[in-house]
Amino acid sequence: MIPSARQIKKGGKRMTENVASLTEARIAYLEGLVSQARTAAAVFTQYTQEDVDRIVKPMVSAGMEQAQHLARLAFEETKLGVLEDKAIKNMVAAEFVYNYVKDKRTVGVIREFPERGIAEVAEPIGVIFSLTPITNPTATVIFKCIMAIKTRNAVVFSPHPKAWRCCYEAMKIMYESALKHGAPEGVFTCLESPTLADIAYLMQHKDVSLIDATGGRSMVKAAYSSGKPALGVGPGNTPVYLEKTADLEMAVVDIITSKTFDNGTICASEQTVVIDDAIYDRVLKKFAELGAHICNKQETDLLGRTVIDPETGFMRAMAIGQKATDIARTIGLSVKPDTKLLIAPIQGVGREHPLSVEKLFPVLAVYRAKSLDEALKVCVDVNHAGGIGHTAVVFSRNDEVIRKFSEVINAGRIIVNSPGSIGAIGGVYNDMVPTLSFGCGTGGGNSTTDNVNVYHYLNIKRVARRTRAPMWFRVPNQIYFNMNAVESLRQFSSRSTIIVTNPVLEQIGHLDIVRRYLPPETPVHVSVIPEAEPEVKVVMQELAALNFYKVDQIIALGGGSVIDAAKIMRLMYESPQADLEELGAPFLDIRKRVAQYPTEKTNRARLIAIPTTSGTGSEVTPFAVLLDKERGRKVTLADYSLSPDVAIVDPQFVMSMPKALTADTGIDCLTHALEAGVSAYASAYTDANAMQAIRLVFKYLPIAYEHPDDEEARTMMHNAACIAALAFSNASVGVCHALAHAYGARFGVAHGRANALMLPHVIAYNAAVPTKFTPSPHQRTYNAHKKYAAVADLLGLGGNTIEEKVHNLVAATEQLLDQVGIPCSIADLGIPKEEFERAVPELAKIAFDDPSWRMTNPRMPLLSELSDLLWRAYRGRGSAKAAAAA
Repeated sequence: MIPSARQIKKGGKRMTENVASLTEARIAYLEGLVSQARTAAAVFTQYTQEDVDRIVKPMVSAGMEQAQHLARLAFEETKLGVLEDKAIKNMVAAEFVYNYVKDKRTVGVIREFPERGIAEVAEPIGVIFSLTPITNPTATVIFKCIMAIKTRNAVVFSPHPKAWRCCYEAMKIMYESALKHGAPEGVFTCLESPTLADIAYLMQHKDVSLIDATGGRSMVKAAYSSGKPALGVGPGNTPVYLEKTADLEMAVVDIITSKTFDNGTICASEQTVVIDDAIYDRVLKKFAELGAHICNKQETDLLGRTVIDPETGFMRAMAIGQKATDIARTIGLSVKPDTKLLIAPIQGVGREHPLSVEKLFPVLAVYRAKSLDEALKVCVDVNHAGGIGHTAVVFSRNDEVIRKFSEVINAGRIIVNSPGSIGAIGGVYNDMVPTLSFGCGTGGGNSTTDNVNVYHYLNIKRVARRTRAPMWFRVPNQIYFNMNAVESLRQFSSRSTIIVTNPVLEQIGHLDIVRRYLPPETPVHVSVIPEAEPEVKVVMQELAALNFYKVDQIIALGGGSVIDAAKIMRLMYESPQADLEELGAPFLDIRKRVAQYPTEKTNRARLIAIPTTSGTGSEVTPFAVLLDKERGRKVTLADYSLSPDVAIVDPQFVMSMPKALTADTGIDCLTHALEAGVSAYASAYTDANAMQAIRLVFKYLPIAYEHPDDEEARTMMHNAACIAALAFSNASVGVCHALAHAYGARFGVAHGRANALMLPHVIAYNAAVPTKFTPSPHQRTYNAHKKYAAVADLLGLGGNTIEEKVHNLVAATEQLLDQVGIPCSIADLGIPKEEFERAVPELAKIAFDDPSWRMTNPRMPLLSELSDLLWRAYRGRGSAKAAAAA
């Protein structure tokens, strides 16, 4: 167990008694840990900034790769929280923190402000004794390991006893990566089977320079009472003011998203929401619509008696990190099975109102305020009831209200119009420093009010404010379209051109058409690659031709596979140092990922894409997909440097497409448009393209399928594919693509067909009230169902309510699939049920790790939901209509 504040204070009498109980063998063991750390810290002082940065980056990659594994270990060992949220926290602790620290200097002169005349010089602390919590175990270890290496410090870890195994595994993964890339041996060690005496001994050890305590009140107080310099965080009791001018839909979704994230175990999560009287009833109604249970007085009293200890006034361990439904069942409260949050109206703050204290589980107190003054007073009371210095949240469009709230609340993080827990972490909804440790200042018994970061390991402080995340709409420089657009090739001069294509297109004469329109003086070479999706081995073989002919122009003539191959060939031709495995690493945000695409070019070549299928849109996208045969999955590369310079969308190249290919690529195009349309990254720019593409597909795909020689239908479908690609290039796609990638690679299903079999089920899934909302600073509120209804209106499908319109859209999509000969189910592909059943758990994991949906799908998929979607698609399309109707 962790020592209490009472055990370690007042002259250290109790600490001395604990230390006196240690055996000689145990003391020798503890001295060995400190000795290793002290030696490592001494060696570390000789490292340069370049040495440090070379170690940190692969550590971050290791953390990202093992994020889900560590989340599962933490979930299984602690029995707290939500596995998927823990995986996201691990990724944030690695990727978002790295994005912040990667360019920070932490050796020598680290920052200079000429206009202020200040220079900051870094000096490592030495040996840090770090205590980690049960609520965020592996993410905290990842975070602290990165902080320590970046600042040239050594750490002795003491995990919470009930989270020791997962913390040890996290430390081991980070340590092995650090050691491999040059860190001093012994830079991380971990205390086994920690006792009160062990912790007391290390807290007062002369060679421990800093105690870094993240966890409960007792641990933090013990750290500050030890006589050593300490970094500790205080308890949280986050008040939220929901003021009458606020965007209510955004506020309610943000609060649910935050309070249910990892079942409320983040100490910055909302605890009591003070709501203006004028909007109180509307707000509670909205909460109920989105899956919250509003307690009556008897139920509120029951909650107060059971989840809060009446003797201590603090929350009971039995509720921490548990689901709302489990808490309800345990205390005998009847709620709906899909309830995600319990909301309890209270009449005041203090011991007589037990639910006004900190609750690290999905129970939220609400208070009805008759005036601004009353609202601010209650927020202050909540703030002082165990949460001084921590976090507070205000939802308002009134700057004067925000100012008054900020002045009266004592909190290190005042989060404006954003979720408390995720907003406080930083780097997602605002520009605050990403962290897993929240300082609470003197009010919370801490040394800082900052989000703890590298500068605190060097004793430096900073402050930040929220900014709106910038968006973009990036497209190729030139797009030529309609019949005979290939003639535009005449204007592109070249010293040496290579045409990348496949054997079939060479045989049917498409290659000759392209040759005909190239300037006669252009030396032309041909690279013929297999029709299948590009493999790394094939791409590298063909790369030799580019180097041999020293090309300055690449023409990709083919479907998405050929164009993707050409993109990767150009990448490797221009930047031979590029590491495809690193560039294909998982990421949450394309702007914050660990992997950086090369900007220095050894060679330069123009890339012209001429698609011969109407679906992938690869001619204008920044994506390329590689087939990893050894692992049986697809690897996606994403960067705008991959986008072709020129796209030629000429329908003469698709007039001979067979019916099955017409159907598969056409539905692929529709999937791109529908997923871009409901993406969290969607904008007015992408919506315009997505809606037009959807309209064209529904109108012209059946014609192109039944009448392949219809020039207008072929032209419109070819244009639709490109237009849809312009949308998803900037808004991305979602879980339909993630699932299609997973089971398509596993069972050899063509990408378009794999999407088609998932599409109606995903529409119904995304249109339902989410189990978990996707954290997104780009969207005010969850609106996928409304956007699907808008699509139904565009297509004239009828319906009086949003639900009816969504149902009609699902039915129309299924009818379109029937029209173009798409099988009804995955089972119809001949995949045995037993084989599919064995594959589903792994397919769900692969889909969860797929970058296609991350931060863009309108609802965050749980692993169980991904599995359910796979089974719905296996059973067939009827289940999608049933789900939409429900």
